[in-house]
Amino acid sequence: MKKWAVRPPLYALFALLAVCAAICAFYGTVTADASTAYGDYRFEIDGFDVTYDIAENCEIQVTEIIKINYLGINSTGFLRDIPTDAGAQVKNVSVEGVDLLAGGTHVPYEVKIEDNDFITVDIGDTIGKYGHSETYKISYLYCIANTTINSGKLSLDPIGTGFECNINRASVKLILPAGYVDGSAIRYVGANGADSTGDRNYTVSTENGRTVIKTDYEGLGKYEGITFDLEFEKGAIKPYFDFIPYLYVIAAAALIVIIICVKLLFFSKNNLTPVVNFEAPDGMDPLLMGKLIDNKVNSGDVTALIFYWADKGYLSINLDDKDNPMLIKIKNLPATAQNYEQTVFSGLFRGGDAVTTNDLRYVFYPTFERATALVNEQSQGLFMSSSIGVSIIFAILGGLLIGLAPLLFGLLSVSSSLIYFYGLIALIPALVLYGVTESIAYNRLKNKGGKTALYIGLTALAILVCSAVFTAVIPGSLMPLVPKFLLCVTSFSAVAASVGIISRTREYTERLNGIVGFRNFIIYAEKDRLEALLESDPQYYYHVLPYAQVLNVSDKWEEKFKDITVAPPAWAISSDSMLDFVILNSLIRRSTISITTGMISRPSSSGRNSGGGFGGFGGSFGGSSGGGFGGGGGRGR
Repeated sequence: MKKWAVRPPLYALFALLAVCAAICAFYGTVTADASTAYGDYRFEIDGFDVTYDIAENCEIQVTEIIKINYLGINSTGFLRDIPTDAGAQVKNVSVEGVDLLAGGTHVPYEVKIEDNDFITVDIGDTIGKYGHSETYKISYLYCIANTTINSGKLSLDPIGTGFECNINRASVKLILPAGYVDGSAIRYVGANGADSTGDRNYTVSTENGRTVIKTDYEGLGKYEGITFDLEFEKGAIKPYFDFIPYLYVIAAAALIVIIICVKLLFFSKNNLTPVVNFEAPDGMDPLLMGKLIDNKVNSGDVTALIFYWADKGYLSINLDDKDNPMLIKIKNLPATAQNYEQTVFSGLFRGGDAVTTNDLRYVFYPTFERATALVNEQSQGLFMSSSIGVSIIFAILGGLLIGLAPLLFGLLSVSSSLIYFYGLIALIPALVLYGVTESIAYNRLKNKGGKTALYIGLTALAILVCSAVFTAVIPGSLMPLVPKFLLCVTSFSAVAASVGIISRTREYTERLNGIVGFRNFIIYAEKDRLEALLESDPQYYYHVLPYAQVLNVSDKWEEKFKDITVAPPAWAISSDSMLDFVILNSLIRRSTISITTGMISRPSSSGRNSGGGFGGFGGSFGGSSGGGFGGGGGRGR
């Protein structure tokens, strides 16, 4: 059985994403096919009777009775577009027939989203209706959460300006809450945005102790509607507030608490207790140490082997050309050397006993990849498999919270026919965020002081960016802006927090204790201690240098010796016999970059084969027809 370099559960997560993408693609295709079949769908509205029963919290029970005369030869139904912009929500949509061809009251309909700022009610079957008339009763709750309502002014479009037809007769009935300022209502009739002074052509009466405003109008043209501006006493009306969306936010916050509890109760063992070392623990080579410190093989980890072998006398390095240094083999590695060491060493000198960086370019990378695979294979089992599985489960749950919330909210609050699968795409940024956070967690031991805080800040920024993008993607017609954004932030935070569950095995922790202790020595060793080590081993600086490189502290190691006399390395060959410590280290750094670039360079791949216009927008206080909440429009199909 093949041993994976990457943890197997991630492949399952990729498979899940593929399935979700396929579902979304299929659903999107079906929706598009059903809604974009255009032809001759002309129609007219013979009668439009609308009632707005307005509560003091701006929850409006809307009832629309619409009689459609189908005039198009391909007409099969009617699309009613209800706007949800400017802080409005649509709930409990239902449709029944009043005067149908087949009789009765049942009429097929589907609630869907074709535009982010509208809920679309698709009414009718596939039977042609050319030359016939049908009457539909559409009921829904229209909830206005816009804070401008606090001013006591309310602008409504009971008949919007988005209807693609003439409306022969219109009737509007507004049932008002207490606090209406008598005589304040102004009616506007005309096209969306039309300049109008308004009028008071309506009647006012009282029904069951509530003020009722009625108006009738004959002959509204295409894209013409009716708007009312109303004024109320201060505090009489207030914006609608829906607590239900915040339940999803609470669920996401609870998930974070559960993740923390699971970590503390089941996966809090094996904490690091570094053991100070001034030599590599257990005679470990720098490539393996580079893998263990951050669970990843970097190109610099492989390059460090060259200086490690040079220090042990297996090769020398000619530094005369710092951009193209030459490696000269002195003797073969012992049979006890690790298989990945043998692979890299034989790959370096397969063309002879001397090789330059330019000789390695474009030909060494397969050896680099084989060595990487061998190191990964030898260092498996670093983390508890149970912790990895639990971590991924919680990450998926975090993504699903975002993905399923729009689906559930649409089904439970808007209509049982509104099925919105696109939210499941949230699993993709959740996976990306999980990978980024996991990488930061693995690099924590290798990061220099201050960088950990930087990476945590970048993670927080990534969470905010993902949240902002996904908030923009999920239609406001499904969930209000504030709870939607909070849901994204808390759910993505849960995804990031789930990485913390991943726990090291006891064996890995013991090996890291020695490695971290060695790194701490490199960082914090005092001058007199280093001088004593140099006295017993004049090459001690170069002995530790490859390890400092893979532990990301080579600059600190060099800094500690700036005031200490260090002999040139025994492995260095240079025509300049007067190299001082600073110049020599500069040559080593430059040569390291050249060697690393040559070892991983690949040939260019350039030669390879590469595989509708809506009306009735609401949100401001009157002044023209089509400037209020509600309304929308209608289309034939």
